[in-house]
Amino acid sequence: MLVEISHTIERFALAADPGSPLVVIAMFQKLSYFAREVDVYRDIAARGAVTVVGLAEDFPPELPPGVRHALLGAADPLAREWSVTVLGPKGGATLVAVDQESLDPHARTIEEGRRFRGSWSFSRSDAYGQILRLRAQLRLGPDTTDRIDVVLRAVLDEPEPMRQDWWEVPLTFLGDRMDGLLRERAAAVAELEALREDVAERDPRTGLYTGAYLERWTRGLGSGTLPIGLVLLRVFGVGGLRRQYGLRAEMAALQGIRDGVSELLHPTDRLVRIGPEDFLVVLPSWPDEQVLHLTDEICARVSALDQVYPFVALPAVAAATVTRERPLPVARLVLEVAA
Repeated sequence: MLVEISHTIERFALAADPGSPLVVIAMFQKLSYFAREVDVYRDIAARGAVTVVGLAEDFPPELPPGVRHALLGAADPLAREWSVTVLGPKGGATLVAVDQESLDPHARTIEEGRRFRGSWSFSRSDAYGQILRLRAQLRLGPDTTDRIDVVLRAVLDEPEPMRQDWWEVPLTFLGDRMDGLLRERAAAVAELEALREDVAERDPRTGLYTGAYLERWTRGLGSGTLPIGLVLLRVFGVGGLRRQYGLRAEMAALQGIRDGVSELLHPTDRLVRIGPEDFLVVLPSWPDEQVLHLTDEICARVSALDQVYPFVALPAVAAATVTRERPLPVARLVLEVAA
């Protein structure tokens, strides 16, 4: 929904007369997201609009001619904002959404399931307010602020367009319809993916997610965004149970691990078997202290499996972290449990 409305507002900017007073400020969080839209912003800037993109990056990026950047620190509240605002004397449009750093449990991938909360408007006065807010909060050079001020003065010199509330009625209706259609599509895709998961992305004997699922579910994650807790659990001896005690014993032990860990998880979390004795618990949006507590509880539960069939001691060690790194630092955790 946010993607489609963002694209609509970008087309609103491209519909303005070339060379007319216009300012466009967009907050992209990370450069990787802007890279998907770079051609659109190249065209907007080429038409003479004051064009600024906000990015939570450490170094100035290489941008198309006329596109200016505003760098943000990772802790800056604006680093969590997804927004695009267009303003000129003839009209304005704005979308502002804030990353909730939470996840839709039914999303096909973590990236697609990230949740935002915000609003949009095609009112010039709303767009004017957002440009003022961003002008004040972003670290912009004097040349950029001067050019923005030229547009702001041009807006004040021209009366507010009439009956903008009339425009909002069909646009709101269209937005609601689009939202409904996108949700229906997402539900249909989720059903198809669930069938595919059972065939290709779960172990047929244990029902555990496989490395193929992990690769698909984490594909496209943007660095520096959603915090993700990881617990790498190594259960010594479980890989050799079939050879020593038979298939039934192996299946019982794996079932015990799966059930013991899964009982502690939220609907957005996943348990993935990534090796004969290695299991990865992926915990989107979990804070550090809860991840550490969960790690202790998981190890305690696995250690207690010698009290049930096949009554074999399965020592476990674990390494844990909460990260915004991409790709996820799974290899580093594997090394930690091996140390």
